[in-house]
Amino acid sequence: VNELVCRVDFDQAWFKPFYVDEDGKMTEEDVPYASIEQVPDSVGKSIITNVGNLMFLESVSVFPVSYMDDDLCVFDFELLGTRIVARKIK
Repeated sequence: VNELVCRVDFDQAWFKPFYVDEDGKMTEEDVPYASIEQVPDSVGKSIITNVGNLMFLESVSVFPVSYMDDDLCVFDFELLGTRIVARKIK
């Protein structure tokens, strides 16, 4: 929106289940997807995307920005009293 606030919209869900081994540690293939194109179509992805689009509230989609540079943005999610960090993937 401007340098003091940002607007976030919902488009698609990046859904990947994580698995743990016998020791309770995540396995090596549990790395997040690098792009939306890598996310395979699934019932879970469809459900989350549809629910996300139905439940998205524009009234809470504008956030004050507390820090921003070329690769990182920290914005305040006042509805839950927390901060969210987003990093640009190149």
